Amino acid sequence: MTNISGFILTSAPTLKNRALNYGDGCFSTMLSNKGHVELLNRHAKRLLSDAKKLHIVNNEVAFTINDLKDLISDFALNSYKLSNKNDQVECQVVKLLIARGDSDRGYTPSLRSAPVLLPSSHNYHRIANRTIGLGVAKMTLAEQPILSGIKHLNRLEQVMAKIELADHKGVDDLVLTNAKGIMIELTSSNLFYCIDGRWYTPCLDKSGVNGVMRQFILDYMHRNKIFCTVCDMNVSALASAQSVFSCNAVTQIVPVSFLNMNGDCIKFETQSTQLLAYKVAIEIVQEQE
Repeated sequence: MTNISGFILTSAPTLKNRALNYGDGCFSTMLSNKGHVELLNRHAKRLLSDAKKLHIVNNEVAFTINDLKDLISDFALNSYKLSNKNDQVECQVVKLLIARGDSDRGYTPSLRSAPVLLPSSHNYHRIANRTIGLGVAKMTLAEQPILSGIKHLNRLEQVMAKIELADHKGVDDLVLTNAKGIMIELTSSNLFYCIDGRWYTPCLDKSGVNGVMRQFILDYMHRNKIFCTVCDMNVSALASAQSVFSCNAVTQIVPVSFLNMNGDCIKFETQSTQLLAYKVAIEIVQEQE
């Protein structure tokens, strides 16, 4: 293991690691194109923000956005070079996990623990002009405002949603709601939908992950005067939508072509969303430059 600026970089955490025992940490999943991570600055900012909210970064332990950017950049480039020796692939999914560190038995952490950073990567093949179909999950997401928005390591709800997805034949993903039927997100993506010319995306004040791509798209819409409202809305509102898309940092924008809900198949147009995806992809490249 190598100590870098006060934190530990490893690919093999110990059995005392709090990430393994308590899910005590956060992570970000990024798209690397020829060894260069898209939206790198946003990923580093989100990781640092989440680590601060979890008190992994505190008065006793600190690292910077530049520390994270340098680490991610070096890892992504080296991973691409290593992979490209055997497999001619341009894209990789790069993940950086930040754990609080090791501790003895018990929930109470030491706020002086050196954070453990675990980077990983795997090859990824982009699919052009892809569309997906959605169902509505029976399971619901719990509300926990203190953790909402954070991409923390407690992902059992998403695991259970993926298990349920196997029972929804003919769809690619599920809309997840809270117990009141209010839309939150998909199993591993955020959700946008357009009703009568206005875009909406779920409020994440009590549940869900505030994804880097979601943040980028909201900024893009604001810059380009595309009206988008962040709000609570029942899943039944999707029956009135004309366009729907999912988004995350790896897939970017993926148009939704249909939704199976209450025995009905609701169709959505995808052409305008594909155009939006094209424009957003251009600005992602420009943000890197």
